[in-house]
Amino acid sequence: MTLAERNVLCLFLATAAAVLAGIALFDPVSLLSVAVFPAICGGLALAWGLMRGNRFAVFLYLFAAIFLVQAVFRIRDYQDKDVDFQVILKIAIWATVAGLALFHVRQWFRILIDPMNYPWILFLVWILATTIVAQVPAYTAASAFTVISSVIFAAYLFSSFDEVEIFATVVAAITLFCIVSIIVYFAIPEFGHYVYWQNNERFISPRLAGIAGSANNMALIAAFSVVVTGLYAREFHRRFNVFFAPAAGLIALTALLMTNTRGVLAGAVAILFIVYMLHWRRLYAAAFVGSVGLLALAAILPKGESFLLKMASRSGDVGEITSFTGRTQIWHAVIQLASEEPWTGYGYASSVFVLPQHEGAVGFSTSHAHNIILQLFLTTGLIGVFLFVLSFVLVMVRAAAHRDRVVFAMLLFVLFNGITESSGFTTLANICTLAFGIAVTMPPLQRNREVYENRFAYQRGFS
Repeated sequence: MTLAERNVLCLFLATAAAVLAGIALFDPVSLLSVAVFPAICGGLALAWGLMRGNRFAVFLYLFAAIFLVQAVFRIRDYQDKDVDFQVILKIAIWATVAGLALFHVRQWFRILIDPMNYPWILFLVWILATTIVAQVPAYTAASAFTVISSVIFAAYLFSSFDEVEIFATVVAAITLFCIVSIIVYFAIPEFGHYVYWQNNERFISPRLAGIAGSANNMALIAAFSVVVTGLYAREFHRRFNVFFAPAAGLIALTALLMTNTRGVLAGAVAILFIVYMLHWRRLYAAAFVGSVGLLALAAILPKGESFLLKMASRSGDVGEITSFTGRTQIWHAVIQLASEEPWTGYGYASSVFVLPQHEGAVGFSTSHAHNIILQLFLTTGLIGVFLFVLSFVLVMVRAAAHRDRVVFAMLLFVLFNGITESSGFTTLANICTLAFGIAVTMPPLQRNREVYENRFAYQRGFS
């Protein structure tokens, strides 16, 4: 910077300081508008960058969207489904996400003309169409809209940007999310701990809920980061800071362990084990790990029944295992209710209204079916279940044909978490919905071996 430029800058800063001092002296209220002005300019610059498809702007917005969509900043009653500031914020984010994807539709429209993708396109159309039969059409429409937005945004991202950078941005956002959640856990126990009700009495559990709203949701978010970091650890190491992958993995794993959600932890471990071990070059390693596990089980089982029960259940009661923590009661009631509306269901996301009305049949209050297939059967009927299963199978076949371990892992993430939870299709889109969107829209790997070797395929493809 030359002396003249430095003098001009000093003059500008002095003038700005004088103007601000005058406003503070004669009209202090106007300082608020002055403070908001940089935020408005920044927002406009970000919007312009998103419209132009600027890489920095898109990734910055992806980071913010991942963090804010998952975050919960208030406490309200379990049955309260009213629209508040947080719901409005999330809907606004999803509306912007959808608008951005549609604005750049020419870059990912070719995905829609692939016959292999017709089933999941019809599935998304169908869940929106169930608005017609829903008890609260506005709630169904808004929830279905967030699912559609998540999928088409994934289509835009993976058709326009480098997948490693996309996943790195998602992992960075989740890492910050986990750090904030752990801080809140110790600083504000009433908010950061999982809170549950039993016999109309409120209990604060030692399980981590953080700013995710519940321990299960926190576990899903952390597990997703663990899986992605495991899949792209080597690429993160090469492309970014050497500490990025180990730090992100350790923080996410810590948060996952603090949630004490055994099923999600087991699912994450199983996914990484399957995609890295279960192919012919590493079957010896898989056999070794399995043998060690069986030997450990044989050694513990004779005198360690209580230890095993405690490991598998929180209460140590075998009934908790056989009933899947009371889920079998929910499944039986859901099957009975869904049979009354077998074809169309009660409308997507309507379980939050239907199941509380039949609390007597379930035995306790719940808002979803705790199983992805039963959830879709209840809310979208047999038509929705058929389209979802067909979509899942075709994408799985395509992933197997291209030996694409990332798509395979995303599908397993949805499937494993869908055994005892409703995964990504309960109400608003969540991290499992994003995993589904990635799986169905991620471009398949090239069959050409030279291209395959040149685009970090050692991370995506099975050997």
